[in-house]
Amino acid sequence: MCGICGIYNFQNDNPVDEPTLRAMTAVITHRGPDDEGYHLEPSVGLGMRRLSIIDLATGQQPLRSEDGNVVVICNGEIYNFRALRDELISRGHRFSTNSDCEVIVHLYEELGEKCIERLRGMFALAVWDSLRGRLLLARDRIGIKPFYYAVHEGTLIFGSEIKSILQYAPLPRQVNPAGLHHYLSLNYVPAPFTLIDGVHQLLPGSYLLADDDGVKKDSYWDLRFISAHALGEAEWQKSVREHLQEAVTSHLVSDVPFGAFLSGGIDSSAVVAMMTSALAQPVSTFSIDFEEKSFSEAKYAQMVADRYNSDHHVITARPDIVRLLQSLIWYADDPLADSSMIPVYLIAEFARKHVTMVLTGDGGDEVFAGYETYNAHYVRKMYRKIPAFVRKQIIKRLVDALPVSLSKVSFDFKAKRFVTGAELDEEESFFWWRIIFTETAKNDLYSQAFRERLDVRPTKHLYKEYFSRSRTDDPLNRMLYVDTRFYLPSDMLVKVDRMTMANALEARVPFLDHEMVEFAATIPPSIKFKNRSKKYILKKALSPLLSDEILYRKKAGFNVPVNAWLAGELRDYAGDVLAPERIARAGFFEPAAVAKLLSDHERRVVDNSFCLWGLMCFQLWYEMFISPAAVKPPVPVADRWGLQL
Repeated sequence: MCGICGIYNFQNDNPVDEPTLRAMTAVITHRGPDDEGYHLEPSVGLGMRRLSIIDLATGQQPLRSEDGNVVVICNGEIYNFRALRDELISRGHRFSTNSDCEVIVHLYEELGEKCIERLRGMFALAVWDSLRGRLLLARDRIGIKPFYYAVHEGTLIFGSEIKSILQYAPLPRQVNPAGLHHYLSLNYVPAPFTLIDGVHQLLPGSYLLADDDGVKKDSYWDLRFISAHALGEAEWQKSVREHLQEAVTSHLVSDVPFGAFLSGGIDSSAVVAMMTSALAQPVSTFSIDFEEKSFSEAKYAQMVADRYNSDHHVITARPDIVRLLQSLIWYADDPLADSSMIPVYLIAEFARKHVTMVLTGDGGDEVFAGYETYNAHYVRKMYRKIPAFVRKQIIKRLVDALPVSLSKVSFDFKAKRFVTGAELDEEESFFWWRIIFTETAKNDLYSQAFRERLDVRPTKHLYKEYFSRSRTDDPLNRMLYVDTRFYLPSDMLVKVDRMTMANALEARVPFLDHEMVEFAATIPPSIKFKNRSKKYILKKALSPLLSDEILYRKKAGFNVPVNAWLAGELRDYAGDVLAPERIARAGFFEPAAVAKLLSDHERRVVDNSFCLWGLMCFQLWYEMFISPAAVKPPVPVADRWGLQL
């Protein structure tokens, strides 16, 4: 596990500037505090920071072929490296390390860019082929590991984080209007966009080839739903358990201490159960508790820990949010207004005192249909059988009159979202239930100057494009495709990667092993989501391993009470960050429109917490990454890793 970056002057004669490459590498020291490595030729420079997980003694990067013509840097883990290594040795290849990533070198010699199709794991990698003068960049199928790149005047610049690319001085540092427009709708920046003009995300399951002919992008994997109807329900249960056990076991390869995040939800609890089955010693588990009662799940995590006799550790969240938020914005890279990054950061910081790697339950909702939005789709169909007059003139008015609650995922919040979204078509309603700012609200928010610069389609069309790519007519599978290919890699996995790597902690996600994902895609929707029961087949499969109290309790999520904070302890800070003079100075929004959002939330006229949190994260990000002359972390981060920036 590490961070990687590089420069390739593929269509100019400029030599690679070594100080720039070293600055690109230094700025991601948090991803790999154990070691650094470089490869320099006149036209290409590769840099990496290493977090040692496998082959602690000889696993340094870059890794090279026997003749030195192929050079590899990789961020991630290759779980099938031992089988690949044996195969390659039988073909005459000689290995100089026991690193999992060295198999990439020799696979490339055998297969060229098709080598990535043989890899099982999470990765962002770069392969320099000096004989061909060609650079290959590739990202894992699901998008577990991040990858960014920019092309500027014949130079390709890439990195695990945008911060690396911003060290390349010739690249203008400007906000991408389309990226901001979509961010406001979603509170995250969807791939391939970023908020920096000219910087792009490499899509999951894709690769890029650069040589003197230019840059070419292509896809090597996509999710396909091909239902297998031959099995009975009991057989499906057995098969789900076996596949999940195999995925978890494959993810346990490590030369350092490891553990698991345990929230007490189905997915993390299942991972702990499977780990316990595969290991001789107790699993180290880590949980976070909240003082706000409606946000606490500590008792459920303790139940699982007791059942599996884990070495359980609990931290109670009492963060200094004002101070912490500055660091989280720095680590998040693009603004990410998913407030659950706060507990993820805190539990990662806590776990890192004990272990270097953890397994998590992320991905279970997307793979096994665990979100309420899937149920909302079917409820919508029944709701629309009610006469339109009753829906719009009676039910909607009653729902709109519900008082605003600041409790976790309150009834009034869900009801107001539902009755509006239910009037839209299937695809747009799925988008609506997660929307932050509507197109109308964004237009009202924008300053006149920014509105004149904007030329972009409504964000809902991004969702519609992914629906069209799903190549399935089943409504559930269509929604699962959109969430797995769009929402998951741009929000959920960004949060997990950034907040764990901020603490030099590797997080592995066995639910998102691509073989596990492909298997789950064969489960018929009638079994996966039977009688509108979320995660039906997963719950049944886990019934021998987890109690009904864990399996069938109400889904909670990994949220924090942002709505209450913004009306209470963060009220003054939010008012300061979103002060009219700061908003006007940035120039994107009308100060009066932002002030009204604050006022309405404080008076509990409407719950604007998602909107306000998103605006705060953007404003802080803008002042940190765009306004200053250089990208610099907050002082606590710099002190922690000894950065000299």
